Amino acid sequence: MKGYNIIICFVLGFVLSACSEILTEDPLSLATSDGYYTTERGIEDGLKASYTTLRDFYGQQDGFFLTVTGTDIFTNGFGGIANNPDINNYSSNFLGTSSTVTNIWNALYVGINQCNTVVSKIPDVEGISETRRKEVEAEARFLRALYYFHLVQQWGDVHFSLEETKGVETEANKTPVTTIYNNGILPDLEFAVANLPTSSPDAGRAFKGAAEAILARVQLTLGNWEAAEKLATNVINNYDFELITPYADLWDVNNDTNKEFIWTVQFTDDPILNGPGNSGHLYFIFDYTFNPAMVRDTENGRPFQRFLPTNYLFSLYDREVDARWNGSFKTVWYANIPGEINGQQVNPGDTAIHIVMEPVADEVKQAAPYWIIDYKGNWIGDVNAYQEIGTNQRRNYPSLLKFLDPLRPSTNETAGRRDFPVVRLAEMYLIASEAAWRQGDANAAATYMNVLRSRAAIPGMEAQMLVDASDIDLDFILEERARELVGEKHRWYDLKRTGTLLERVKEYNLDASPNIKEMHLVRPIPQTQIDRASNPAEFKQNPGY
Repeated sequence: MKGYNIIICFVLGFVLSACSEILTEDPLSLATSDGYYTTERGIEDGLKASYTTLRDFYGQQDGFFLTVTGTDIFTNGFGGIANNPDINNYSSNFLGTSSTVTNIWNALYVGINQCNTVVSKIPDVEGISETRRKEVEAEARFLRALYYFHLVQQWGDVHFSLEETKGVETEANKTPVTTIYNNGILPDLEFAVANLPTSSPDAGRAFKGAAEAILARVQLTLGNWEAAEKLATNVINNYDFELITPYADLWDVNNDTNKEFIWTVQFTDDPILNGPGNSGHLYFIFDYTFNPAMVRDTENGRPFQRFLPTNYLFSLYDREVDARWNGSFKTVWYANIPGEINGQQVNPGDTAIHIVMEPVADEVKQAAPYWIIDYKGNWIGDVNAYQEIGTNQRRNYPSLLKFLDPLRPSTNETAGRRDFPVVRLAEMYLIASEAAWRQGDANAAATYMNVLRSRAAIPGMEAQMLVDASDIDLDFILEERARELVGEKHRWYDLKRTGTLLERVKEYNLDASPNIKEMHLVRPIPQTQIDRASNPAEFKQNPGY
């Protein structure tokens, strides 16, 4: 699917197929699903359109706010406080009027209805092979399951339908989460596993391995440990995926089609076809332009400063042995203009900023020919000291580099071209490890974990990275998931499914700790949805909002 915007492709496909007939046929009849999704070409275009709303969640600010902040490892940076503080803080202002929850809710249901349309039309399409007929249905059901998974994880009981919406419908149901899993998500993914091809000719299309990987995630969420382990190990053992070494190469902007990424949402460098683009490069970086020897450029990114790592996240990395620290975070910046720092001349290419993860005496910092930003363990939200992590109103901090996009065409371009990794092989090892531990097999859990930790070791430090069965418990599993998957839209889900969201946020996220309550295990339903429902007695706002 890489290289074109799916909505545009659908529209162009319709226009090009209809233009030669426009004077002799009624265009209104062609512009309906009943009229267009009757041929192989039409249903294929409809299927492509089913992928479109993935781009509204993955790689977008709203999706990051609902999965990254309000956890134990990220809080609001300067830009988060200025633009959208209430989600992280679980404040009384986080309500159904939030544009973030409204945008994601609407996008997911648009995706679901498009998938429902494809599933309902595919049995009657003429001129398509039976194999491809099943594959089209399987792709649509795979996507529908993923959309519903996000809905139930975020909102709990929600409106559930497997039928195409035609016309205006105002009556909403509030279906229990278990029903949606049992009647929607699980059978859809199982159908996808059974009917998708083992590989896909087009990057970004669903295939059997992607379906098994997402199903493994779902089974882990449901506590079906044996099924989760079996699915995860099958993906590990029976496909051509591999862990990328060294770890930093995994996030090389020129390597975003590497063999660790099982399935990705596609973006492109073509601005016409890229839609909103992957804007993840904006949100995790601090504003280095306050430094006198630096101006904004494409290499270092456009700093929106939305998400600030917590002290707890910093504590998780043994930086002497674990390559995932330097492979995940940027701590050194080089001057890109001449400037003067601490009375000393700095030229382009010289070090301009160096973040050091231990205390440094102020006199040392003031004598250096570059900024030294140190770390003293103070809560990052309350730091006012000279050049310490968290200072400059939460602008100064190690920057997550996973989504940096120096290949953007201009300095201020927000639409990035990097693909977004929805699921990668490392997660399969984490799922297999946790599932084995949950079944009482700590030895197997350690074995899975050590494969991942060996990959993450600084060369020569492999032995120091190994763990044994006695090291494996829920805290360690959550710590390892944080180290490996930081920023990749897993954390809020991980804490919720393990029943640790409240306790960990209260302990490690001091901005959110005074406010978080049991009600915050689900999000507020958008007020626009509540207002539209003609049966408000049955379709109510989630408790507490």
